[in-house]
Amino acid sequence: MSDVRTFKAASMQEALKLVREEMGSDAVILQTKQVPGRRGLLPWTRTREEFEITAGLGIKVRTPAAVQNNRRPASSPLQHRASNLQPAGARNESVAYSEPPSRELPSERRPAPIQQTPALERRVEEDNRPPVHNRLEQRLQDSRPRPSHTSQPAYDPTEEFAEKLNAIQEMLESLDRRTRSQRVTDVPPELFHIYTDLIDAEVDETIAHDLVSRLKEHATPEQLKDTQASQSLLAALIEAQLDCASPIRPVPGQRKVVALVGPTGVGKTTTIAKLAANFRLRDNIKMGLITVDTYRIAAVEQLRTYAEIIDLPMKVVSTPREMQMALDEMVGLDLVLIDTAGRSPSDDLKIQELESLFRDIAIDEIALVMSMTSSVRTLEAIAERFKVARPTSMILTKLDEAPVMGSLLTLSQKVKLPIQYLTTGQDVPDDIEPANAARISRLVLGEDKLS
Repeated sequence: MSDVRTFKAASMQEALKLVREEMGSDAVILQTKQVPGRRGLLPWTRTREEFEITAGLGIKVRTPAAVQNNRRPASSPLQHRASNLQPAGARNESVAYSEPPSRELPSERRPAPIQQTPALERRVEEDNRPPVHNRLEQRLQDSRPRPSHTSQPAYDPTEEFAEKLNAIQEMLESLDRRTRSQRVTDVPPELFHIYTDLIDAEVDETIAHDLVSRLKEHATPEQLKDTQASQSLLAALIEAQLDCASPIRPVPGQRKVVALVGPTGVGKTTTIAKLAANFRLRDNIKMGLITVDTYRIAAVEQLRTYAEIIDLPMKVVSTPREMQMALDEMVGLDLVLIDTAGRSPSDDLKIQELESLFRDIAIDEIALVMSMTSSVRTLEAIAERFKVARPTSMILTKLDEAPVMGSLLTLSQKVKLPIQYLTTGQDVPDDIEPANAARISRLVLGEDKLS
């Protein structure tokens, strides 16, 4: 007996997650569409669109031969718990079924005719409304103050502002709604499982749609039928979109100064220790450490302990003048690593201190350290705040604590800084590696493990 259910969520990823949790990996997607959601908190805001997925269990779906041939085996690198989720036949088409004939009810027990609900009336009204730009112009025209009469109430500028804001918001939501709906319906059926896998790995929906479209464009019919071939092509497409920086390369006799900046709690001090231990013990580089982390005594002592273990000179500074003096004392070294105090992204004054600290000294590289346990939106905001420090690359930490790796690709696209290093644990000096596009691509697709 078939079991058909409908799930709603704010995004495709959340809706797919609900399907997997409620119905398991044997569920079949029958229909995907966008429907009106709940109204916002403000009185003038309009309802937002939601994703609606209809899925079923125990339903036999006839799939085109090309799709059947392209289904992945259980050992596919992109396999996940609900990998069987795929559209039933063509997109946005419900499965047709016949209902048993109903008995005729007595006239006095017959249900009343179905009335149009307010939501349906509102949807029909919206569908028949003129284009958004015409509505915006009309709304702005209607909101202009008219000649007042003694019998009319006084002009209220707050109401005019609310009307204008509502019109602008309506235009933007309409454009976003049409764009997102088109992205979902444009995914080829034979590549729908790849699209959902990318979304499930927390790759941005726009990036996932672009990858699937390019895969369809560049792959031959034979490659699309061959899971391994299509997987290799997808990995190459992802690799081409990743921007990685070269690792730190000290040159004997030429001092290189590298500073690490970033918010609190992302692992800057531990990362400094990993870099210093590798350069000193593995490469035998003459180097020193400078820390301006005077806000956390424990962090200074932690770095001092590492410096003593691997026999490195270390200076603690708190002003630009002390920073210059410390660098002058380390003039004969090949590499100097600078550890800075963690700054809250919302504390503009503390971030400005970094700019003044580095203003009059020669620094070759500044790496922005960020933790992958944060959302991509949060990391975007952090990168924007720390622009004043003029970072040249990113070091991404705590990958071992991140649930999925797709955000590496999204972050690389959203933040225009090359990735320089990845840290994959707390062990010093082992859990750090130079960023490599091919390696990150395999991590995004689940083909590689961190250790």
